[in-house]
Amino acid sequence: MTGSLPLSWQAMSRPQRPPAAAPPPGPDTGSPIRMPAAAARPRHRFLRAVSLVLLVAALGSFGLGMVRISFSPALISELQQLSLGPLPAACVNGGIAAYSGLALAAGGAPSVNGSCLTQIHDTGQANLGVQPLALLALLVIVAAAALTAWGPRFQRLLTGGLCVPALALLGVTALDLDQVFAHHFHQGSSAISSGPDLGLWIVAALLLLVILAQLGSAGLEWARLALAPLDDGGRPPSR
Repeated sequence: MTGSLPLSWQAMSRPQRPPAAAPPPGPDTGSPIRMPAAAARPRHRFLRAVSLVLLVAALGSFGLGMVRISFSPALISELQQLSLGPLPAACVNGGIAAYSGLALAAGGAPSVNGSCLTQIHDTGQANLGVQPLALLALLVIVAAAALTAWGPRFQRLLTGGLCVPALALLGVTALDLDQVFAHHFHQGSSAISSGPDLGLWIVAALLLLVILAQLGSAGLEWARLALAPLDDGGRPPSR
């Protein structure tokens, strides 16, 4: 009777093979390839830089004429009915004076249309003082620029949200400045009117670009997050 080695001894005497290495993940294994979160960082940095440039440009545009004071259409029509002759074209087209954003926010003299008001030598008399709404709009834009430069990324929508009240405040200031102007000179407000000038349109365009950039970036981010489950389930699991 020939003896045989136990099974345990045979198993121990056989050379052990190293375990097979797992195949690298890729298209053949069916594992989804995810885009790393770091890939989206350059886009956020670019958006932050563009928004900051637009906001700084809006602040710089406060040095331009933002509100124009003109003769009202009612006064022009009344002069024509009285046969006093029409107003000079320089007064009709160029207005009386223009206030910059800084003159409204910090107080200052306007730029007077010399072709219309030839006898005005001291423009300081038309200094209307600090306009609270214009000052508040300036501070809101400064806060939006600071938030864009140093704020966290998840607050980027707040930056665009701050531009909306800034636009509203500047618009109200432009439409109501004729009342302030008339009260300053103790005159009736029916003879003059006020409206936005070139500087206000430039600021409005820059702030609208900031709002659109922030909304577009947020929309792309939400769309990427919404489509992420579809990308994960688009391929059958490997077996």
